[in-house]
Amino acid sequence: LLTPGFDPDSLANYKSDQLFTADRSIPKSYPQVKLVRLDEFKTGGLVPAKVHILGYGLNENELKKLDKLPVIFHPSLLPGGIIDINWNPKLRTGEKLIVQGTYNNTGSKAVKLVLKGLSTQLDTAIIPAKGSRDFELASLPKSEGRAVYHLLAITGADTIENENLPVEINPIQPLKVLILSASPDFETKFLKNWLAENGYEVAVRSTISKDKFSSEYANMQPVKTERLNAGILEQFDLVIGDLSILKTEGTLKSGVIQKGLGLIIRADSLSKGSSWLQTNFPVEKLAVKNPSPLALNIRGMSKSAPLKTDQTFIHEMPATQALLTDGQNHSVVSSSLAGSGRLVFTAITNTYNWMLAGDKDDYAAFWSLLIKNAARKTHFPESWNVAGFPTVNEPVDLQLQSAQTPVKVLADNSVIAPTQNPEILFEWNNSYWPAPIGWHSIKQNNGQAQWWYVYGRGDWKSVKAAEKLTATRHYASANPVNSFVTKQIHEKMRIEVPKIYFYMLLLAACTYLWVEAKLIN
Repeated sequence: LLTPGFDPDSLANYKSDQLFTADRSIPKSYPQVKLVRLDEFKTGGLVPAKVHILGYGLNENELKKLDKLPVIFHPSLLPGGIIDINWNPKLRTGEKLIVQGTYNNTGSKAVKLVLKGLSTQLDTAIIPAKGSRDFELASLPKSEGRAVYHLLAITGADTIENENLPVEINPIQPLKVLILSASPDFETKFLKNWLAENGYEVAVRSTISKDKFSSEYANMQPVKTERLNAGILEQFDLVIGDLSILKTEGTLKSGVIQKGLGLIIRADSLSKGSSWLQTNFPVEKLAVKNPSPLALNIRGMSKSAPLKTDQTFIHEMPATQALLTDGQNHSVVSSSLAGSGRLVFTAITNTYNWMLAGDKDDYAAFWSLLIKNAARKTHFPESWNVAGFPTVNEPVDLQLQSAQTPVKVLADNSVIAPTQNPEILFEWNNSYWPAPIGWHSIKQNNGQAQWWYVYGRGDWKSVKAAEKLTATRHYASANPVNSFVTKQIHEKMRIEVPKIYFYMLLLAACTYLWVEAKLIN
């Protein structure tokens, strides 16, 4: 079975074998190769005992059609170009677009990778000659809506790859945030202003003296926050506060654990107490005089501008996840689950210095990450998922997760029938063949449309080839030759038995009858 990428010289080893392919382009150059459907190997009368697969192999859907037929895989070398790619296709306003991948440069010249959007060069990376290297490109989208960015590979004056990166930028949901500060300070002031500028509804309560507070509000009506109770906390999605103040609010615990309230804790003290807020976040301050500013590694993003900290770090625990570290891999922001809510603990309490230095992107990335991981989760009645690279005129699986049985599903303007997953009852698979390249919609009847992108057949060739190599290797290892004989082989295979056996059997029977007659007489 020949697949794209096979070595023509290798056909000399299979002169006495039948040559097949499921790719329409191959018989045009090799007329001796027969074009077949993959399911014909099990249902069309071919039923080979084994199949040699040459080239890059088959994808997951194609391998399913072989129905566990034993194969021997002869893989080609990894192709040149982008062989692995990942990016965040759905963003909120203020979030960075991060493009990460691997480039296999088989040429003798360096390759320049360019992230391009709206006819503007946004970021670049250089891949040296004769080597494979990981890369990361980033940009902060300025507008909302659906857009198609481009990833270009350029060597010299030639553009050798130009791939589409569809991205959907949605507005930030208007979360309601309550800030509890131990005293009026710059950190709280800058955070309140940034949240308000980005559409959040913000209430700030700062302690002036014992039982005396000052209150500020942005984008919302005033709320009495002097004495917190369950009713007041129910109005907010997230509470941000200093550890010394949060420990005194007894109603917070039930709001987080039972109601899913999010909580960001700022370590303004190094208390060794057993507060539930700090159980999973033991902290330690290093004895360093005049520490140098440190660049911080935000998870999933590049390094920040240097920030001078007080050298306070969080010891990682089994139930926590580091969200932000420094250059020595010390955790400075960590998170953990707390019932139906989530806690985020930060040892960084002077992020306003980024704003003063003009590093607004780092400030936005820091707080966007913390808020995203801590805020009360919104439960959507349905969610759609489209895996891989949907390709024009090829089947794509649109997966719906919904507690309700879908009544009517519309892909673009076509009605499709969902199939329930027998093992996961809230999961429904919808098969669809998209026609034009570009954006497509999927929705339940009267539901909100979800958008997904369809690629051309020539898009992301090297990535698809690398995925096929991996998938076919796994299939070949799971279905080696001589591992079993299928039922169809038992039914259809004919083996000629030499006639001498039947003659000997007849002669033995006649001899027995002759001897028996003699003994009776």
